[in-house]
Amino acid sequence: MNSSAPGGLQPENRNGKFFYGWVLVGLGFVVQFVVMGTMIQSFPVFLLPLAEEFGTSRAEAALPTVAIMGAGLIFSPMIGMAVTRFPIRNVMLFGAAVMIAGFYLLSQATAFWQIVLIYGIAGPTAMSALGAISCNSLMVNWFERKRAMALGIAMMGMSISGAVLIPLSTWGLEHWGWRGVYEAFALSGLALMPLIAWFVVTRPSDMGLAQDGDAIPATPDGPALAAPIPLRSVRALLFSPILWGVAAACGLGFFGGIAVMNHGMAFAVDRGIAPMHAAGLLSAISVGAALGKLVFGGLSDRVGEKGALGAALAVEFVALIGLWGAEAYTALLGAAGAFGLGMGGISPLQAALLARGFGARDFGRAMGLLGPVTIPFTIGGPPLAGWIFDTEGSYDLALVIFMVTTAIAGVICWRLPLTESPSKEPEASGSPTRAT
Repeated sequence: MNSSAPGGLQPENRNGKFFYGWVLVGLGFVVQFVVMGTMIQSFPVFLLPLAEEFGTSRAEAALPTVAIMGAGLIFSPMIGMAVTRFPIRNVMLFGAAVMIAGFYLLSQATAFWQIVLIYGIAGPTAMSALGAISCNSLMVNWFERKRAMALGIAMMGMSISGAVLIPLSTWGLEHWGWRGVYEAFALSGLALMPLIAWFVVTRPSDMGLAQDGDAIPATPDGPALAAPIPLRSVRALLFSPILWGVAAACGLGFFGGIAVMNHGMAFAVDRGIAPMHAAGLLSAISVGAALGKLVFGGLSDRVGEKGALGAALAVEFVALIGLWGAEAYTALLGAAGAFGLGMGGISPLQAALLARGFGARDFGRAMGLLGPVTIPFTIGGPPLAGWIFDTEGSYDLALVIFMVTTAIAGVICWRLPLTESPSKEPEASGSPTRAT
């Protein structure tokens, strides 16, 4: 049993001054900022340079993001099983190594098919093993009472990364070229490795604690550890109504969200807004999304994950009405910020709902299986909105459809077979042996 934290930091119970779980929240913020910012958020900066370098169309130049989402069908479940079997530290170090190798190989690519292939392999692997699945599993392992808040703070990194890394990447392109920026991204992955190796601890029990910093109850024979809970089979997870319910509720919430993000600039320009002001709407969505992770993460501690998700979907629904009916720029700006606020709350609540339904021990595998189930929702909205605009000459019908799908998501959320305030679950996830 490792009774001290890395670096000599000493854990204390929830009545003390320090709980090591918050160190992991901060690390999760940094990790998701780096991996999501470099792999996904910054990609639009490379679209035109890659198209010019390899002589592809813009549609072809967008294929790397499609490759990431498509390959996620394979890699996401594999990483989900890995975080259950191995120390999370090792899984994250593997993800960082893949990220480093991927960006270095991208910097050396001589054909566009190599770009697509590397993104398709390194992207979903790094994003799952280094980012979402591993970081979320850490938060679920370490927190129960403040779980959604911890998830929300850690996930803020991915929301803020675009605002920071897109301008930095643009500056890098002007000074170093796209190959130089990819090399810099590889170095950012290298910088994460010592942080992961030094600070990541898979479970509180590896430091003599329970979730939330509670001391493990003592017995005459020593600390009383919870009896291991048998893992559910993959079949049981796949056929669970909780998995499909969470996927449907959150997936339908993202369905319109991703579409609005993709078409937001064109939508605003069609309303007669100047391009620079139109970009301000996207910034408002991004800022709102970052705040939403905090607001609804904190709300879930008061009303439960289902209640918080229902509130986030309600805000998104009202914001869609605002985007559909507003004409003045200030009104659209307010609706965009509200839209981001509601959409931003969905990601941490999705993870928190899975943890509530499956417990810490099965969370990683459930999270890995959730990705393939939600991919049709996340990639279906943008082409639908584009097709409606090409057919109707307006996005109005698309916004109405997204209102309907968001309302359906709210109904599904209300019917989720989950209790809001369960008894304290046994803290057990990751390798059944000591794994720090």
